[in-house]
Amino acid sequence: MKVQKQFGKKVKFVRHDGAREFATNSLKDFYEDEGIEQQTTVPYAHQTNGTAERAIRTIVTIGRSMLHHAKLDKRFWAEAAMTAIYVKNRLPSPKIEHKTPFEIVYKSKPSVKHMRVFGCRTYILTPKEKRLKWDPKARTGLFLGYEEVSKAYRLYDIEAGQVVISRDVNFDESTFGLSPTISDEDVDDLDFESLDIDNDGSRQTEYTQAGKRKSRPSDEDEAARRPRAVRHRPGLEEATWR
Repeated sequence: MKVQKQFGKKVKFVRHDGAREFATNSLKDFYEDEGIEQQTTVPYAHQTNGTAERAIRTIVTIGRSMLHHAKLDKRFWAEAAMTAIYVKNRLPSPKIEHKTPFEIVYKSKPSVKHMRVFGCRTYILTPKEKRLKWDPKARTGLFLGYEEVSKAYRLYDIEAGQVVISRDVNFDESTFGLSPTISDEDVDDLDFESLDIDNDGSRQTEYTQAGKRKSRPSDEDEAARRPRAVRHRPGLEEATWR
């Protein structure tokens, strides 16, 4: 077992509600071979397994709040639950002298530098090997959580409609939801002045000495060519998990 091999702790008993998936013959044989005692709770009496039931309720509450804040529907409940567990294991608890469960198990404080806001907008880098010359370098997605077996993020690729694993991501922690939205700040960042919408009288014409005509830009064109200050949008960050 993982707990016994990695942490040197012997599992003494397993308590469950007597569901069929926990009462298979293969599991019974495994428990007997390992000397693990099985304990079942009273049917329809969840209070007899209070510790586990309370922990489940806490995870459900955190996960539901995360989905609501991220403006996501219930199809992402499993990702929300796993991320809620990941976060909770890195929060101090008064029951263990204000230490984190991570610290109790691994004997060191956890790092939170890589942690991001659940459900925020992401821009996933497409590797050079998987894109053509004129293809966009990134795809729009959502941050769902952390990969368990590697130092990478779990992301939802909106266009492909599937979960992908990547470590090269840009995070926009001020934008949430599947539908792309444009705020007033986004509109202000767009350079409408550089668009030559009205061609009537927008350009003046003069003649050269050789008699050829050349186009001389108007005052409006000169103003459009001047470099414009780029507004920085807070919340847009780049992360490379190393």
